[in-house]
Amino acid sequence: MKLGIIGYGNMGESFAKALKKHAQIVIYDVSQNKREKALQEGFGTAKDMGFLLESSQWLLLAVKPKDVAEVLTKLKDNLEDRILISLVAGLSLSKIEEMCESSRVIRLMPNINALVGKATIALAFGKGIKEEERKTFKELFSNCGSLYELEEPLFDVFTALAGSGPAFAFKFIHALALGGVREGLSYELAKSIAIDMLLGSCYLLKEKGGNPEEWVLKVASPGGTTIEGIKVLEEKSFSGIVMECISKTSEKSKKLL
Repeated sequence: MKLGIIGYGNMGESFAKALKKHAQIVIYDVSQNKREKALQEGFGTAKDMGFLLESSQWLLLAVKPKDVAEVLTKLKDNLEDRILISLVAGLSLSKIEEMCESSRVIRLMPNINALVGKATIALAFGKGIKEEERKTFKELFSNCGSLYELEEPLFDVFTALAGSGPAFAFKFIHALALGGVREGLSYELAKSIAIDMLLGSCYLLKEKGGNPEEWVLKVASPGGTTIEGIKVLEEKSFSGIVMECISKTSEKSKKLL
């Protein structure tokens, strides 16, 4: 697969590195410094859009929303049968299709974990993407993280769970670490323990399956230490707070469109 990436910012770079072993990648960025950086990191580069098009079967659009119109104006007359994959936040499939005059579009919504090749990614296919191309896309881009094919109206709740979710997870880790500090651990040690505990717990749940509440009961022994902590979470409406957090975040996402 020959993949051209337009834009070598955080997301463009992250996807390029995750796909490096699985596709022939050429980078284009208006910034000469970023093109040189891509070159130093082992990627082929294009000095102009024309060369990028000649070198690519698929195109990954990883530019800022303010730059989309200019880029697609340059591309639309020369896309031909190429697939355009968009990472642009808040830009719907229908809008992208209108701007590039093609239905051979795939919309992606990754989160910040793409920076370490562990993104959680929502995706929606345009009507012009064939079944075999969908399969090829999923096989290739699963190297960037976890893929979730969703109807576009569900992208707002995905934004709340996966897009904003890392911030909520970071807040939880910080709170756990502060709890450790309060009981005598250093912050760095408590943070490290909290991170390892959460990674292990998530791995266990993903590998073994089941409802998270079932695992709560397996950890919480009758009259033991864990149930004392669970009692505090229940009294403070922990689940309700998190549910309200997701609801408000999703509502805000709808208003930004």
